[in-house]
Amino acid sequence: MTKTKLVALIVAVAGSLLYLYSYLNPPETWESHNKKGVSAFQASRYAEAENHFIQALELAENAPINNDRLHFSLYQLAEIYRIQSKFVEAELVLKRTLEIDEELLGPKHPNVAFGLNNLASNYRVRGRYEEAEALLEKALKILEESLGREHALVGNILEHYVHLLKKMDRSAEAEKLESRLRVIYSAQGMENQ
Repeated sequence: MTKTKLVALIVAVAGSLLYLYSYLNPPETWESHNKKGVSAFQASRYAEAENHFIQALELAENAPINNDRLHFSLYQLAEIYRIQSKFVEAELVLKRTLEIDEELLGPKHPNVAFGLNNLASNYRVRGRYEEAEALLEKALKILEESLGREHALVGNILEHYVHLLKKMDRSAEAEKLESRLRVIYSAQGMENQ
């Protein structure tokens, strides 16, 4: 065998091995990290889930900002932080998500209200009640203006607000909101939920 044929054979074998390796070990994608993260989350392997969600987020950040992958990755990461009681990390992710929603959808969009609600929940569990209340008031105003005062999603924010007021030992205010909440849920056929 000549030297040229031997080099060609080595290159062909090496190329075939590299192709086989890449076929058997495809590059990680947003979907694969997300799937692995969800699977680890469901199995209560939170550190592993967190790692996959961080990698999925890094891949999602390379796509245009108004894509669903980025939002999904941010929410997954915030949830895994919440489950692990990593509230400071969750706060940063929730603030980032809120900033993106405000920029893309405008400050009066219902998704912004839900982002405010999520951030308020983070503050509530950390004892930052006044900050949580300000966010819930803002979320409530957005939803009342965009969906109407009697919408079921307004009831959802009211429910969180009631819980916060009780934590703050403001029972009289909580009772007023609970009355309003019952009316909303009753009208929506959502009693006992």
